[in-house]
Amino acid sequence: MKKIIVIIMCIILTFSAVGCAGSNADTDTPDTNTSKEETTESAAEDTTGAEEQAGTDEAENNDATAEIKTDPVKLGVIFYSKDDSLGQLVYSYLNYAAQVIDNLEIQWVFGSYDAASQVADAENLIAAGVDGIMCLTLDDLAMQQIANLCNENEVYFQVMFRMPSEEETKAVLDTYEYYVGYAIEDTENTSYETIRIMSDRGIKKIGVGGNTHSATSTLRMNGMERGCKDFNIDVLAQFDLGNDVSSVQSDVQNILDSYSDIEAIWLMSGSLGIADITVNTLRAHQESVGKTVGVITFDTFDGMAAAFEEDILWGVVGGQAPLCLQAFAALYNAIDGHPLSEEKVELLFPFLVLTDSEDLDLFEQYYNNTEVQIYDEEIIKSMLYRYNPETSLDLLKDLSTSYSMDWIKEEINSRN
Repeated sequence: MKKIIVIIMCIILTFSAVGCAGSNADTDTPDTNTSKEETTESAAEDTTGAEEQAGTDEAENNDATAEIKTDPVKLGVIFYSKDDSLGQLVYSYLNYAAQVIDNLEIQWVFGSYDAASQVADAENLIAAGVDGIMCLTLDDLAMQQIANLCNENEVYFQVMFRMPSEEETKAVLDTYEYYVGYAIEDTENTSYETIRIMSDRGIKKIGVGGNTHSATSTLRMNGMERGCKDFNIDVLAQFDLGNDVSSVQSDVQNILDSYSDIEAIWLMSGSLGIADITVNTLRAHQESVGKTVGVITFDTFDGMAAAFEEDILWGVVGGQAPLCLQAFAALYNAIDGHPLSEEKVELLFPFLVLTDSEDLDLFEQYYNNTEVQIYDEEIIKSMLYRYNPETSLDLLKDLSTSYSMDWIKEEINSRN
């Protein structure tokens, strides 16, 4: 009996030693990996044995393990707001991407409206352990400082809806290894198209609301000026658009009072209520003197349907929100070890230009709707090497070229 007890005790001690050895192996995992495992369920389920097996597999096939990573990609997004039309859609699109991609986490930061605040946001995201940052930077200063900060901390950085406005800024950014590039709307060509629309209506004399405070605004103004030159349209007066919209009504009214032959107003931006104020001023003018002066504007707004019906609104530019997913694809692929280009990525994404109520109806149904994902799971994954080793920068550009209201309608209807 004593011998049996001794044998049993030996067996117990043997299993205890094995258990302790396994426990010690786990404590050798670096803190950074432990943190990632705590934030992603699939990573947390990994065991030491699985890691050893992965090492064996890697020895057998390095390419396969390079393509499939289990660690989560932590992405920080700095955006001005999630409350307006563009912000709501960007928030919806990127969160949807996080749902369909099996290793993506997003940390959002909203409400910063100056360079210092955006840089502070980036510092906080880096401290939180993100692998990459996407940002709609407010100016070149924020762009350059965040890029430098990310480069110093080996965090990838992608600009969206903006580009460097100065060649000096671009030259500095291009020296940063962790700066991926920018994605921006095809602004200048779209501005040119809006002037062509005016020309098709026979318009020859316009007033302009705009500025050259950023690269985007400069491109919009350049396209407008090029169009006016090509289509022989005269700019009779111009007023400055900025964050303070309190003077917009008086600026538009002054043009109407000073130039009786004015035929239309062109707005570089309609955000912050600028388009609504302009339409209301033109509506009052129409009722007062019986003459219709039209407006074409960038940025969608609440009163579009009525303005189209009254023939005050002749065109509105919007529909650029899916650009965020193209910017995301460039950033994600770089983080994942498969950058789309050896050079900095420079993506142009088209706008949608709505010219009547029918266009607006389609826009509201298919685009301006957070319940609709224009880029579905299949399209999103097609842009990522993780799911499609054949993906390329050309694929993203082809998607951009195809983008139109008709393409959106066809794409979404094909899923039903």
